[in-house]
Formats: sequence, C-alpha cells, structure tokens
Amino acid sequence: MDEDDPLVLEHMMGFNGEKPGAVQFHPTHHNVMIAYTGCLVVISNVDDPHKQEFLRGHNEAITCLAISPSGNLIASGQTSTTRVPNSEAIVIVWDFKTREALYRLMELHDGIQFSRNSVTKLAFSSDDAFLAGADDQPGGPKLAVWHTTNAQLAVLKKCSREQSFLSWGKVFANPKRRNNAPPSYELLTAMDEKVLTRKMEFDHVTMQYAMTETQMQLPSSGLMRAYNCAHAVCNGSELIAGSAPGELCVFNVETQVFKACVPVSKGGLLALAVRPDPEHAGVTIAYCGCGDGVLKVLQGGDLTWVCLNETSVVGRILSVTLSADGEEVLVGTSVGNIYRLHAKTLEKLDMHGSASTVPLLASHPRAISCLDFGASSEWFLTASEDGTMRRWELSQYQVDYEIQSRCKTYDATNVSHAECLAIRRSKDLGREVTLSGWTDGCVRAYDVDNGSFLWQIASAHRGAVSAVDMNELYLLTGGKDGSVRVWSDQPSRQLVGNFDEHKKRVTALCVDLRDPSKIHSCSEDKTVVTIDLQQARRTYCHSAKEGALASMCQATTDELELITADTSGNLKWWDCDEAEPVSMLVTWSPHDDPNKERRLTHVSVSPPLEGGSRYGSEYLMACTASGDVQVWDLAEGKPVSIGVAHSSEVTMARWTPDGRQVVSVGKDACICVWNFFPAPKM
Repeated sequence: MDEDDPLVLEHMMGFNGEKPGAVQFHPTHHNVMIAYTGCLVVISNVDDPHKQEFLRGHNEAITCLAISPSGNLIASGQTSTTRVPNSEAIVIVWDFKTREALYRLMELHDGIQFSRNSVTKLAFSSDDAFLAGADDQPGGPKLAVWHTTNAQLAVLKKCSREQSFLSWGKVFANPKRRNNAPPSYELLTAMDEKVLTRKMEFDHVTMQYAMTETQMQLPSSGLMRAYNCAHAVCNGSELIAGSAPGELCVFNVETQVFKACVPVSKGGLLALAVRPDPEHAGVTIAYCGCGDGVLKVLQGGDLTWVCLNETSVVGRILSVTLSADGEEVLVGTSVGNIYRLHAKTLEKLDMHGSASTVPLLASHPRAISCLDFGASSEWFLTASEDGTMRRWELSQYQVDYEIQSRCKTYDATNVSHAECLAIRRSKDLGREVTLSGWTDGCVRAYDVDNGSFLWQIASAHRGAVSAVDMNELYLLTGGKDGSVRVWSDQPSRQLVGNFDEHKKRVTALCVDLRDPSKIHSCSEDKTVVTIDLQQARRTYCHSAKEGALASMCQATTDELELITADTSGNLKWWDCDEAEPVSMLVTWSPHDDPNKERRLTHVSVSPPLEGGSRYGSEYLMACTASGDVQVWDLAEGKPVSIGVAHSSEVTMARWTPDGRQVVSVGKDACICVWNFFPAPKM
C-alpha cells in the first residue's frame, strides 16, 4: 500500500457468518484469530480489538479459509466473476509470518464456461505438505490437491457432485524399497450420502501422485444422510462427521465401515472441533455446533458418547475452533456474532478473558443499507436488510444497542428494514433523535442514547421511504413513489406538504445550507428539484441526460452547488442559475475494462478539517457499485485515494464529524473504518 495514501484501512468490523469456518483460532498462537470478510483475510488479536492486519490479494468475496496444522500457512479461496471482470475462483496461499502471498492457484476456475463458481472447501494435510481444495462448478465440480512447497498440482479430479467436507487422515510411509520414496496420504471426503476414502499414492513410473477411492460401507438398513463437516481422529483411524439431520456419525477408516450414529440436535450438526481427551487415552472431545444455536461438548469414541456440557448462543453455529492451548473455544454464528467461550465451562468471555453476557464481536449478517453520525465522532448508527439497526462505538468497536424491526413478517428473506436514516436535532424534543425510513412505508424515530422507540408515522409513503432529513421546523421524507412530503416536527406529526415532483424513487434529500426553508431532492428519474417551503412550490428543476441520480449532497464552498452522483459514474455540479451542470467529474478511466461496474451509489463532502480551508470542505467522497471508496480533491478535481476492501457494492460512506476517519458499509455486510490523513496544503 502506498505510504502517502491519505485513506488507510484501520479496522474491519464483521465476518462472513453465512460460511462455515469463517473464523478460526490460530493453531499455535492462542490469542490470534483469523477470519475473512469482504475480499480481505483479517488477522486479529482476541485480547485487543485494535490489533488487526489484512491480507490483500483477492478481488472477489472470499468463500473459505484453512490454516495449516503448523500455523505457517493460510489458504483462502474466493468466488469467480461477479463485479470484477476476469476474476476467477482462485486459491491464495499465504505465509503467516511474513503476511505475504506465496501462490495463486488457478486450477478450480470454471474454464471457458459462461458460469460462476466458488471455492467451497480447503484443507491442509497434517504435515503441511499438501493443500486440498474443492469447488461448486455447475455440471462438474472439481477436487484438487497441490504441493505446498512449489504450488504444483498433485491431483485434479472432476467429480459428479460437490464435496461436503475435506479431512486429511493417515500418512503412510511408502512400502517401496526406496528409502526416499514419498509417503502416501488418505483424504476423507463426502458427496451427499457417500463417504469416501481417497488414497493418494506416488507412482514411480509416472513420477506423479495417483488417487484411488473407496466408499465407506453403510448399515444394511441404510443411512441416507448429507454431511456438513467432519474430522479424522485417533491418528486418522476414525472419522467423525456431522450430519444434516443433526447426528454425530462415526466411521472406522481402517475397516471402511460405519460404526455409530449419535443424535445431537434437531437443527443439524453444522460445525465440529475435536481434540484428544488429555485425561483418557483414545478418547475424543468433540465440540458440536448446531443449527439451533446450541454448542454441545461430547466425550467418547466408537459407539459410546456422552454429553459433558452445552450452552446456547444467538444464530446457527457455522464455525467452531479451539485455541492453541485448548483453553478457549471460538464460535461464529449466522447472525454475525463471534463468541469466545471457556473450553470447559462454556462461559462467555470478553476481550479481557472475563465473564460476559454479550458476543466478543458482532456484525450484521446481511447487506447494510445506510449509516449516519450524530454530533459525536465516537459512535455511529447502521441499518441492515436483516431488519436491525445498531449503534457502534469506535473506541472498542462494540455494539452499544440494537433496534429490531417493529414490523411483523413471516418471510425471513423479506424483512422490513430501514432504507435510510438521519441523526438530527429535533426542536420538539430538544435533542438529537434517530430518524429512519423503512421499506414498509413508515418513518420511525428512536432515542440516540439508548435506542428506545419514540414515535412513528405509519404509511408515510406508498412503498418504501427512501430518504429522510429535517430542518428547523419540519421533518422531510422522500419515497419510492416519487413524492416528497413535509411533516410537522410536533407531537401530532401532521402532513403539511406533499410534492409529487418525481416520477421514480427519491434517492436523496438535503436542506439548503444557506436557506433552511429550501430543500433539494434528486431521483432515479434523472431530475434535481428545489422546493421553497415558504412558497409551497417548486422553484428550480434540473434534468440530467444520462444516468439515474443515485445520491446528492451540497458543496460547502463557492456557490454552494448541489453535487449529484449517477449510475453512469459521473459527478455533476448544479447551480440554481444554470439549467445544465456547471461542472462534471468522471470517476472511471477509459482504460478500465468496459464491463466494469461504473455505477455510483453515494456521495458526500468532508467536514472542514483542522488547519484546512476556512471556507469549507476540501474533499468529496464517492462510493461505487464495484466496491471502491474514492476520495477526490475538490480544488484540483482529481482523486487522491481509492480505498479497496469491500467485495460488493459500497452502499454508503460517511466522514466522522471531526473529519479524521471514514466509515463505509456495503452489501457484503462489512463495516470498514478508514483513517484519513490528507496531505497538507501548500
């Protein structure tokens, strides 16, 4: 990264809770946690949230992660082309000590097919010598094994179905007479109900590894199960697997037969972590993460298993891993929470190792639609498509409180959520409140200090409320229906004005900086409208020729022009005295791939910086659908920094009120905190 870059990623909040194994303890450093979010691998310290390092190299969303038993290597796989042209389902192998990328493995790409695939599984052999990976290519998923010393492909096999899990078993000394003959390996996999032992042996004729497979024998009564996870135990002689119905299934690898099926949970057994029992030889301790949010600790082996302890967390458990010293368990859930638990008591712990009732870290599990700051730079609010709003504090990156959707729904995939929010001072209440516009057409207000519900305007618009703001006297809303409405900032919240000036969704509202009785709105119908509330009529209207207007802000310098961002990737300056834009910036380069997404999603100007211009903001920030956060110098009209961390569309970014940091959110559910160090003006 350029040391002179003014925009520097400071912290990533969140992890991919929908993917198994998305957060793991390092196998030799007991306080190091490795996770992925967006297109970055994040190495963190569980004792200090400020200590984060980022592994950069992926250009798409990361989909799986593996750490070698020695802890020296990390492997991460991604999905193929969605937003960046010519990106493939690659695997990157990283050196943990140097934090550098060693290899980029391309064998799991989808070839010339016009399809998309993802790397779904990765696993290192017990001696770090090999890395196995699998993908979900439609019509022909692949299984690949690479040498970790030179990135050479050892085996590439096309399979009939996707691999449910990958787990390395025994390593056998080669029976050939040559003393330096390479050993043989067992790779245990499953395809739906079939559990397979794949033996990888070195062929001295071809001087290559060859793979043969044997199917585990199931009971004569049948055991039609799909599997989610598995681990080889007892030096590879046994395989324990978690089934979709919620059972712990045990297989004898040496005899290739099924041994036992232990019911664990009705919600499915989704994640496993195992270790030998330190007090009993040949006995295994299994930490079972279940779909009903229960973590169970089982002890046993072969046919006999007993439950030692259990605890409940919020969300389906998709990641379970043990610390290097075996004293703690790290649990990741589908709702975006990471829990740190004591390995024996299962007591929840905080970052200091003390008892806690809340997760170690939290994040939104679904796309984040918007955020805003109040007067303080110490905290901000976000709203997500999962129906929640959260207040985050920036000193420890923790959640102060959460607001749940007040709209009842029976469709978990279509929950009513806040599409816009603004923290403004209400003259009626005499303090700051959180104003939010929801997809169910309601406007709701909450206390910024504790998140308590204050009031709502039911059915404020036909369809979603897409923009909200407030001036000295009125609450202002814009809707998907194209209307701009004015409401009294009094307990009655009466409608005092309605302006049907737009034909499509209103994408932004702002109160004029010079005259608060004037408001500005922009819309997907490519128009910018100025409304005089005292005259109760439209006074100006501007129309763009190309690109729907996605966002708008007002410059704080010169003539206080309106700045719009559109779906063509252009920034335009509008003056009330001119019909056409008075200035324009193109945020993409003609040298970019023509298929690259150019659409802008949000624009804002920086607050006046300490020691900066006394006339107002000096920088403009534009968010893109391709995942970039661009910072432009307003005086020179050129970009000064492009922040890349998100793996999907950046929906919004805001400066902190002191102008020292930027927070961006996106459809990848990531919250990125950037430090902003502008170069001193000459």
